Amino acid sequence: MEIRLKDRVGVINQNKKYKINKAFVKKIVFGILKCLKKNKGAELEFVFLDDKAIRGLNRRFKGKNSATDVLSFGLDGPEFGIEKFFGEIFISLDAARRNSKIFKTKFEDEICRYVIHGILHLFGFNDETPPEKRRMAKKEDDILKRLCAKEDLSKVLTRR
Repeated sequence: MEIRLKDRVGVINQNKKYKINKAFVKKIVFGILKCLKKNKGAELEFVFLDDKAIRGLNRRFKGKNSATDVLSFGLDGPEFGIEKFFGEIFISLDAARRNSKIFKTKFEDEICRYVIHGILHLFGFNDETPPEKRRMAKKEDDILKRLCAKEDLSKVLTRR
């Protein structure tokens, strides 16, 4: 029996202010994984939150009593004879809205950037030092451009 990646990406929206297009998020996740050549053997879950909820997670798991934009947690291991990767990515939609205004970007693009950012963290990218931040930002920009060429990223949100 073949196990398909699309059956292994979960999307949960716990933010009451914004409605996420779950099917579209899954679609862009596959595009990101394809860009990274990591489209086999991954199980990922994306949880969209507000600042209050992500602040609690950041305090509990990172020891930082502040809201953040993205938190990623990963675990890899063999299963079904292939190398598999399990990851959870938590994204603050409040931070995405706020930062879209600061950086003068589209809200939807900022959300997609956070999805990319979370996945990059799971696959070994860091942003603790200035050189790491530059490397990660360049990779985010490259992937975002490739996604924009193929998809209308405004579909990441559905209107109420």
